Amino acid sequence: MKKRLISLLMMLVLLCTMVVPAFAAYTPGSIAGTSWYGQYTGWHLSETNLVQRYMNMTINNCDANGNISGVAKVTTVEGQNTEMVWVNYNFKGTFNFNTGAFTMKGTSIISQSSSNQTWNLSEFRGTLSGNNISGFVGGNSRTFSFGLVSEWAKDEIIDADFYGLIPETLQGKDLSKPVTRAEFSAIAVQLYETLIGQDTYAYGSPFYDIYGHIDRESIEKAYALNITVGVDATRFAPDSKITREQLATMLCRAIKKYKFDEWTYATDHLYYLDTTGVKKYADDADISDYAKPSVYFMTKMGIIKGVDATHFAPKAVTPEQIARGYATATREQALVMSLRVYNLSEFLMDH
Repeated sequence: MKKRLISLLMMLVLLCTMVVPAFAAYTPGSIAGTSWYGQYTGWHLSETNLVQRYMNMTINNCDANGNISGVAKVTTVEGQNTEMVWVNYNFKGTFNFNTGAFTMKGTSIISQSSSNQTWNLSEFRGTLSGNNISGFVGGNSRTFSFGLVSEWAKDEIIDADFYGLIPETLQGKDLSKPVTRAEFSAIAVQLYETLIGQDTYAYGSPFYDIYGHIDRESIEKAYALNITVGVDATRFAPDSKITREQLATMLCRAIKKYKFDEWTYATDHLYYLDTTGVKKYADDADISDYAKPSVYFMTKMGIIKGVDATHFAPKAVTPEQIARGYATATREQALVMSLRVYNLSEFLMDH
């Protein structure tokens, strides 16, 4: 009997240790200071005119009871026959640490771009799952989806979306996560199409490992534009993390495709981009020969920077670096670089 009681007690202890983590998924410290970015459906001027808007919000404070407060910026998505207006406002709300349930509502407008715009600071109700908050705005007919974004990147991410540089397949995703080869193909194509002001076309590819992939069309477009190639003749490795030197090279190819009418991947060596005056990185020997012109040109233009004052971190070269994902880039870093290229596009055409 005594042994049975001890066994039952041990089982209860084990069950308790299994259950407790489920009720401790979030803390005030894990919520305060986080920034979120995504799209939602909003009203424009009247409740009969629906438009898509971007929101960038930062939860500055979260107390032990789940009371939250912060600031938000909203802009209107381009191309909907409406002004691309914006508003900054303060908000308050609640967060349930046990369930992830989230609410927020604007309390006061800080600033706005148009005095003619009447803003209805609606309530957002949703649930945090992983690194994504999704739910409803006001009633249940309008939806939102926000992904985690780093504080340093949030303003440039808003600008990137304002100019139409964020692919649909990245909308509402956690932008602080590493970017893959497929996702960066979509970013590079989106940049190029935005620069030329029209869509491009996919003509297929030799890559058997992209069938059914969400970014298949973008990969095929990038291949057709000569912006990207496979890891070998028949494989693209779409979900592999892109290295920093690969990112710089693909962005540079997008620039050359935009700048030079006759440029192709095969004739790339004939097209020079000025890298004079750029100091070599301390890890220059680790930068692949094919990538060096792109790395140093992008550095000179301020589009990409080193990981510190002297190192670029082009790719992982040791087992330890490979294990910790060294020299990879995040989605938000890739999007910010795309924005910087876009902002320099007129200068790049003239130089």
